Amino acid sequence: MTPTNAEAAGNSNTTFFTVVGSQDPQPTPGGTQGPGLDLLEALLAAGERPTEVLVVWTPGEPNRSWEGGYDAQQAAFVAAVKERLPQAKVTPVPLRVRPNAAAEVLPVLAQALERFRHGGRLHVNTSSGTPQMLEALKVLRGTGWFAGGQVTLWQIDRPEHRQTGQPFHREATTPFLEETLRLDAAFSALRRFDFAGAEDAFRTLAAGSLELPARQQAVAALADVAQALWWLDARDFGEAQGVLADLTLHVPPLVPLRTLLASGAAHDADALIWLTWSRYDRAASQNRVADALIWAVTLHELLVIKLAEHHGLPDSEKSLRPRDLAAGLFERLAQEVPDLLASSGKELKFMGLKEKLQLLRAPALGVPDVDVFDAGDPRRAAPHPALAQVRSWRNRVVHQGSTPKDMNLDVLDKVVRDLLAAFPFQAAWAKAWVADPDAAPVSAAAISRLTGELQAWVG
Repeated sequence: MTPTNAEAAGNSNTTFFTVVGSQDPQPTPGGTQGPGLDLLEALLAAGERPTEVLVVWTPGEPNRSWEGGYDAQQAAFVAAVKERLPQAKVTPVPLRVRPNAAAEVLPVLAQALERFRHGGRLHVNTSSGTPQMLEALKVLRGTGWFAGGQVTLWQIDRPEHRQTGQPFHREATTPFLEETLRLDAAFSALRRFDFAGAEDAFRTLAAGSLELPARQQAVAALADVAQALWWLDARDFGEAQGVLADLTLHVPPLVPLRTLLASGAAHDADALIWLTWSRYDRAASQNRVADALIWAVTLHELLVIKLAEHHGLPDSEKSLRPRDLAAGLFERLAQEVPDLLASSGKELKFMGLKEKLQLLRAPALGVPDVDVFDAGDPRRAAPHPALAQVRSWRNRVVHQGSTPKDMNLDVLDKVVRDLLAAFPFQAAWAKAWVADPDAAPVSAAAISRLTGELQAWVG
């Protein structure tokens, strides 16, 4: 591929980036023109007129072929550029790191080219400089770092390899490297639980032609897996089940997740509780303290609601009436907790967490371990002081916008585990996970394991 007039017409501001290598501007003063000027002249011949030239060199570096070393070469190169582009802005970029150390070179080049991440037209000469410089430039391009810019890497053939009538410059693409790096980036998004970002990355990859065609179907399936995990993150069991049910490709690492979706459909309460716990678990695993507190308290309130439902008290935003309960239960509750009886005598107050816990203590229900779920209130002591502390921390996050300095994730995790241990799960798998939460396919640990297994599966 060569530069075209069409490209130039749509880009009034164009930047040319080059390293001053051993062959620039010539191998020796007055010698044959080197790759930097060759590419610049090719761009000019194609109708491109760069408005800026970035010139990278290593100050103080000697070169036996040039008196004055790379400083002299840089000065000669800049002079040659100004002869060809007298109106262009020429910006020297000193490289004050070891030019053959890719890990040192990459951040310098990244900083020099930072603005092209978000827009702008950039032509890069990759035929000058050390192999490590070329490696750094290709990594920046391959990882999608130049997401918003029009960045083209060019390669120049050496004079001895040029053929008459044939272009001696071409785009320096490394599609397999770029594909692999982009795939790694998609898995990185999955590993940090950015399911929407992972889905977008996988779908973008699957939409093009991959260097390894055998990956095509697998990458498309990975996009669906990321979407299913997004639905699970949203605690929508049904949507996640539908997405995975539509997969036509057998993905062995998904077996535990598919098993959960298949068996969880008959245990809605158990599934919702564990999906809610998974939001807490992922936040805690990343030390996102505020999110962990919010989801821990959300889990607590959900457990109280589901505990009440389990004992015949339906979730309602209104008071409970006799017809809402099993025969005779309303009358027994009215006798055992008379202070929750409405003035009409025909309804039981049931809207707040306090009322739900008070009803759950009624002997008619026979609910064990209610204290575990009771954080008390300002008017009475907390039956579960650690839970009260967790709710207090959460209130400071939500109501004051500050993360408590005395917050302790170990205390929080023990409270969460105690809540789960006291809940009467119905499904065998839900009961088993109480002893080993990391075994849940939606846990942070399990999703990390799944990501590794999917990466090995796709190859």
